[in-house]
Amino acid sequence: MKPPQGCVQQWKINHDYITDFTSNHDGTSLLATCADGKLSVFDMRYVKQKGGSKSIVLPDVDPNWDPTQNNQPQQQQQKKKPTWETHGYTQSENQEDELLSCTFIKQSSKLVCGTQEGILSLFSKDIWCDVSDRYPGHPQSIDAILKIDEDTVLTGSSDGLVRAVQLLPNSLLGVLGGHDGFPVEALGWSAGRKMVGSVSHDEYIRLWDASFLNDDDNDDDDEDDDATGNDDANKMAVGVAKGGGEDSEDDWEDMDEDEDMDEDGSEDDDSDSDDSDEGGKKPKKRENIFKTSNEEFFSDL
Repeated sequence: MKPPQGCVQQWKINHDYITDFTSNHDGTSLLATCADGKLSVFDMRYVKQKGGSKSIVLPDVDPNWDPTQNNQPQQQQQKKKPTWETHGYTQSENQEDELLSCTFIKQSSKLVCGTQEGILSLFSKDIWCDVSDRYPGHPQSIDAILKIDEDTVLTGSSDGLVRAVQLLPNSLLGVLGGHDGFPVEALGWSAGRKMVGSVSHDEYIRLWDASFLNDDDNDDDDEDDDATGNDDANKMAVGVAKGGGEDSEDDWEDMDEDEDMDEDGSEDDDSDSDDSDEGGKKPKKRENIFKTSNEEFFSDL
């Protein structure tokens, strides 16, 4: 099929609608999720390749066709499997679950995809044939994903909630907001990343205060500026931000002890409390602001 006027390249290699797409950090690859359960990866350099086909269309082969049954039309049988070099794309195996949304994390080394079954599926860079990690937990489909930082994303689900999720290590941080049970279809940042917008089947566009989601980035910048004079504080902050570290558990214990300490507490304990507050400030702030699923449910009663 000839591309329409103005179209420089087209692929039709899937057997259902395309749900989402994103590109890697250097723009050399375009990745698309599809309701047929396959992840497609396209080489953007192929577009400028001389002699390459500008329209690549696969036959409408039934993805559930059983090759042991010799009943496939002759015109639908492929003589040669397309390759990355000759056709500019590759595909994953069928995940047997609809892939609905996607975004890159971990400096583009991981692609996280939301699925119909409520599972976050992660693919590793250059190993697109199958998932490398899976994180279940959402009760319904994950229709939208928005990256917060290299370790954290917001998810919009069919149950109407916008959740914050940390990946590798995996943890549900809390609920940012919701749409009263109506599916969340899309999420996006405002200019300056002070608000997150969500759209839903309830016909509302809602803006959520998300300034606290950027506190980690701002604090990291301050730590870089003062690195030479605050080496110990920097190491503590990095350990807590990563969810662990050599001294992070002691820091949290010190903070808990300081909360119950009377006025006669020692000067050394006060010093430990100050250090622990500096290292644990960011995770504590997020925990206080996020609502749990139960709090979100009972707040409407």
